[in-house]
Amino acid sequence: MRKIHISDSNSKNTFVHFAPIKAPSNPVRAFRKEKVFSKRFLLSGENSDYESLLSKYKDELPNLLLDEDPELDFELIGRPIEKTNTVFINKKNEIMKIAPNWIELIFDKDGNEKDRRIPEDKLSNITDELPIRFTKLKLKRKDAVRKFVFSRTLQLWHSDGLTFEFLFNIAKELDENDEMMLLGGGEKGKEPLIFQNNGLPWRAFLEGRVQDDAYALLMRLSNLELKSIS
Repeated sequence: MRKIHISDSNSKNTFVHFAPIKAPSNPVRAFRKEKVFSKRFLLSGENSDYESLLSKYKDELPNLLLDEDPELDFELIGRPIEKTNTVFINKKNEIMKIAPNWIELIFDKDGNEKDRRIPEDKLSNITDELPIRFTKLKLKRKDAVRKFVFSRTLQLWHSDGLTFEFLFNIAKELDENDEMMLLGGGEKGKEPLIFQNNGLPWRAFLEGRVQDDAYALLMRLSNLELKSIS
């Protein structure tokens, strides 16, 4: 298990383990008594896609599509695909021998491009000397699930009696108040959590559940906020 450095509402901090919660397995797909499975097949070759045909036949292409079906390559179409490799191609559909430089595009809330820049290295901040801290943002559970899309869930685990008491108290406080607490990293405790170098930044909310002497402390991760259309 990996570790995270976390602080509670009383500024007590420690390293605790965490592990992802696996989603339940999908139901078995079947038709009558036979299992149904997916398989990939070739749809067309590189010389029979629309762009290649348009470049070759130009204005004659519409009539050719109706009369001769030049897009159907019977030597390739329908062949099963077992294994694939990722390649980069340029605007001319030529394979690039060297991977391109990545450019980060910045968009505004309306989807318009604001800026382009070379991506900066983002270092993991979950095991920094400064612990992940509670913020002032608390939401009722029913409000949080309507405001954010939670796409991943991690569970925090204790490794001894001290960390059990530490996590149990956090879970109990959240459960009794029916709240979820936003966590923050960095010097001011306002940065999103980054679990691996150059990984996605996540908003992390703690949710606690307690039953008798047992607890579950869950970290709900989101990078998508739901907003009403005005």
